[in-house]
Amino acid sequence: MTGEDASTLGHIYLFGTLAVTDADGVSCTPKAQKSRALVAMLALAPRGARSRIWLRDKLWSDRGEEQAAASLRQALVDVRKSLGPMAERIIISDNHTISLDLNRVSVDALQLLDPARQSSPDDVQLESWPELLEGLDIGDPEFEEWLMLERQVWHGRLETALGQRDLSPKDRRANGFIPAENKRSGPDSPDGGERRTTPQRGSLTGWSVALLPPSISGDAFNAASLPDMFTASLVRSLLEDGELAVCDLSRPDLSAATQAGAEFDAVALAIQVGYRFSAHQAHISVSVHRTADRSLLWMGGATLERRAIETGDTSASHQLINEAMDELRRYFIARSEQSDDAAEGESLFAAVNAMFRLSRNDLVMSEASLRRIIAQRPSSQAYAWLAFLMTFQVGQRFSDSANVTEQAQQYARKALELDPGNSVTLALVGHVHSFLFGEYDYASGLFERAIRANPTQVLGWDLYSMLHAYAGQPEKGLGLANWARHLGAHSPYRYYFDTSRLINATLAGNHRVAIEAGEQALRERPDFNSLLRYLVASHAQLGDIRAARSLLDRLNTVEPNFSISSLIDARYPIMRTEGGANLISGLIKAGVKK
Repeated sequence: MTGEDASTLGHIYLFGTLAVTDADGVSCTPKAQKSRALVAMLALAPRGARSRIWLRDKLWSDRGEEQAAASLRQALVDVRKSLGPMAERIIISDNHTISLDLNRVSVDALQLLDPARQSSPDDVQLESWPELLEGLDIGDPEFEEWLMLERQVWHGRLETALGQRDLSPKDRRANGFIPAENKRSGPDSPDGGERRTTPQRGSLTGWSVALLPPSISGDAFNAASLPDMFTASLVRSLLEDGELAVCDLSRPDLSAATQAGAEFDAVALAIQVGYRFSAHQAHISVSVHRTADRSLLWMGGATLERRAIETGDTSASHQLINEAMDELRRYFIARSEQSDDAAEGESLFAAVNAMFRLSRNDLVMSEASLRRIIAQRPSSQAYAWLAFLMTFQVGQRFSDSANVTEQAQQYARKALELDPGNSVTLALVGHVHSFLFGEYDYASGLFERAIRANPTQVLGWDLYSMLHAYAGQPEKGLGLANWARHLGAHSPYRYYFDTSRLINATLAGNHRVAIEAGEQALRERPDFNSLLRYLVASHAQLGDIRAARSLLDRLNTVEPNFSISSLIDARYPIMRTEGGANLISGLIKAGVKK
C-alpha cells in the first residue's frame, strides 16, 4: 500500500465497528449490513479485488445464482450511493470482478503491514485492541466462517505488529520456555509470578519433554520470525495441558545450565522442529523421539505460504501442533496405564481419556481420578476438567442435575482462581457456564479470551460452537465447529468435534452435513446417545424414516426411557430455540414418544 498523500480520497476503519469516511472525515458508511460486509471484504482482499461469484457465495450462500447476483448488484449500488462522489474513483467493477482502489483509500488494518506507517503507542496491549469488524452480523454461514478466519489471521498480524511474538507479554524475554532447573513461580521469579501453568518440580507426574535445537534450511528472508512464533505456540500448548514440564535445549544460553542441573531421567520424549524455506513457501516438520533409545515415535509436517508468514499468519500450522500434542497424550496415557507407580499412573491425561469414553462407569472412574489428582496436586486444569465432567453427567442424564450443577459451579470458580489465563481452563469453564447456566454473555467472553490466548487450542473453537447452538445461532456454530474439526482431525476425540458439527448442522437445518458428521462420529462411539438423538432427527427431516427408526431402536437400547418430555424436562438450552423445535419435530416424525 502506498503512503497517504493528497490522492487519498477516503479512509476505511475495520478494527472495531466498521466505518468509512471521506478525506475530510465525514462519515459515508453504508447503513445495510451486507453493504458494509461488501466494503470490508474488498478492503481485506488481495489487491482489493474479489470475483462476483466469490462475493455472492460468501454473502448470499442460501440463494439461487440469479437472486444472489441481483442482491450483489443492489448492495454495490448502495455502497456507491453511500460513498458519494469518491465512489467512481475508488470502486471499479466489470461483469466478473469488483475492486477497491487501495492506492486511493487508506485502510487501518493494512497500515499494520507497513512498518513506516504504524503509529501504535508502545504500551498498547493486544488484549485492548478492538475486534476486527466488531458487531458485523449478516447471518450467512459462509460469511461467518470467512469472518472467523479473518479475525484469527489478523490476531496473528497484530501480535507481530505490536511486537508480541509470545501471547504472554511477561514471558516474551524467555520466548515462553523454562529451563529445567528453574521452575519456581512467585513475585521474585523470572515470570513475575504470572506463569501459573508452569509446573513446579515434584508437583506433577514428573514427566518432562525436551525441546531440541531446530534445524533450518533455505533463505528465510522476511519469514525469519516463523521459528519463534511456531515454537511459542507449541510450548504454550505443552504447558497448558497441566501435566508436562518443558526442558528447553533449543537455545545455547539455556541448554548449558539445563544440562548441568536437569534430571534427564524424567525427560521421556524429545521434540525437534525443522524449517525448510523456499521461494514462496515454508515447510515445518515436527518429530517426536523417545529419549531412552532415541527411537522416532512420530513425524508430521505442514506447509505455509510465505506471504501469510510475513504478515504474521501461522494458522496453517495449528493443525500440526494439535497432531503433535495428540501423539504426546497417547504416549503418556499408555505410560500411565502400564505404570506400577501410583503417582505416575494417576495422570490428568488418563483421567480425561476415561472421561471421553463416555460410559457411566468411565465417567465415575474419571471423576474419582480427578478428585485424587486434586487432593495430591491441585491445578486449574484438574478443577476445570472436573467441572466439565459434570456437563456429561447432566447431558446424558446420569446424575441429579441440581446437585451436579452446584458442584460444577464451585469447581469452575476454583479453576479460574488458580489460573485465569489458561486457554484450556477458559474453554472448559466457558462450556460449564453456557451449557449448565445459560450465561451466554459471560461464557462468550471466556471463549474469546481462550481463543486469543491460544488459537491452536481446539477446545476453545469447538465448545464456542456449542454456545452458538444453545443461543440459537447454529449457522455461526457450524462454522466454528468445522474449524475445530479441522484442527482436531487426528485427535482421538475427533468424534466429539464431529458431534458438535452434527448438532449445529441439525439445528441449522443442514441435515446432509449433519448426517455426514454424525455417521463419522458413530463409527467411534456407536452408543453415544447425543449422537443418536440428532441423527434420528436429521434422517427423519430428510424423509428417510427407515434409517431414522433403525437409529431410534439403537437409542432406545442405550437410553430406554428417552422421550420428548424427558428431553424437555432436562432443560437443555437448545430446547428454547428455533433449532430445538426442529429437533423435536424430527424426533416426533421418527416415532419418538411424547
